[in-house]
Amino acid sequence: MRKSICVAILFLGGAISGVFAQFTPSFVQNSSYWNDGKAEFDIYDAQIVRYGQARQTEVLHILVREPFDLQQLVKADDWQRPGVVQVLKMNQILHVPTGLYVYQQMHSNFWRADNARLAKFSLTSNDSCGNTFKEGRRSGEEFACQWHTYWDGMADGSEQVTLPPNGFFYDELPLRVRTIDFSKPSGAFQIQLAPTIINSKKDKLIWKPAQVAFKTGEKFITVTVKHDRGSDEFVLDRDFPHLLREWHAADGSHLKLKRSLKVDYWNYHKLGDRERALADPMLQHPD
Repeated sequence: MRKSICVAILFLGGAISGVFAQFTPSFVQNSSYWNDGKAEFDIYDAQIVRYGQARQTEVLHILVREPFDLQQLVKADDWQRPGVVQVLKMNQILHVPTGLYVYQQMHSNFWRADNARLAKFSLTSNDSCGNTFKEGRRSGEEFACQWHTYWDGMADGSEQVTLPPNGFFYDELPLRVRTIDFSKPSGAFQIQLAPTIINSKKDKLIWKPAQVAFKTGEKFITVTVKHDRGSDEFVLDRDFPHLLREWHAADGSHLKLKRSLKVDYWNYHKLGDRERALADPMLQHPD
């Protein structure tokens, strides 16, 4: 009898932990962090796998709050006009050498600040063979997706895809794992996950079950996302803003944070400005 009660308590505790361990909007909505007129500018030492081999490179993650026109789904020049909301934008920028040529790619996500729902994503990709552009625009629980690639049979097209309950895109994860409710020392929950679109071909956007689990340590939080293609592990700072320190991806790619700045990077475009920004201790997050 006592054993049954203990098992029931453990089961209930796990269920309660799962309930509290969800992606929440509070991180995206944090005005004190995102409304300072600066971006979080994260520089990663990276090994990105292409053609089955890891390629040494540098990857940038840039996160910034900006006004967003809901009709055009672009950055608004006028913050005050009707139909403009605040979004958190994240750009993932990859420059990956592959032998004689190079992949140059940027993926952008736009999450509404009022509810942290993804409003739009886009991708530009070139690999010295051709150019690809993809975009997804949200309307309710559907995304209107279009693509323009250089591949035979997928030159141009569009489709409507329905976002399932608790559905997310793989390319959201570097931000989404930072938005977990970490009020408990550990937890786990289920999501539906679509594959990455960071490639040059048309995608098959099929959502499949994935399990998100986290455990808090003395200095770091480890988040594991198990999905149909393997397992991704993210190492975050324990304390807010939960900087992403490392990312071990299921395909063998690996990112490790070299430097994180809080900076109005659009004003650093002159010769020598990169060195100036990296040398300025007032712009750097503490290690």
